[in-house]
Amino acid sequence: MGTNTISADFEKLKAACSDLSRKKIYVGIVGSADSEVLKIAHAHEYGTEKLPERSFIRASFDADQDKLDRIITGSVEKVLSGAISADAAANAIGAQAAQLVQNFIDDNRVKPKSDYSKKTQHTTLYETGTHIRDRIAYEVEG
Repeated sequence: MGTNTISADFEKLKAACSDLSRKKIYVGIVGSADSEVLKIAHAHEYGTEKLPERSFIRASFDADQDKLDRIITGSVEKVLSGAISADAAANAIGAQAAQLVQNFIDDNRVKPKSDYSKKTQHTTLYETGTHIRDRIAYEVEG
């Protein structure tokens, strides 16, 4: 291996790292979701005066931190090896992170037995026609 080859490989790695470092991945209710869905999702995620917090985004990342770490590490390794671009890695991470949130909602959904139990429900999320789970998505910026 000549000095030129090492230098060229280093420049490729440097460019890939630079490109990857500019990426921001947003996971949740993103894009042009209507304000009613955003309002309901926010109320569940953070709670209100009358509704207890039922985090589904932060809680899913906390519960699945090891899975998320493996997703990110695997994608970064692929970028560094030249197998995929930074754009492809960011999109793969975003898609898999959104799926983790959806799976978390599915795994923690319990239908309340009565109107009273709906108000005191401490499960992650109980949907009443808002389809929050189906609106979980991701966006990549940069």
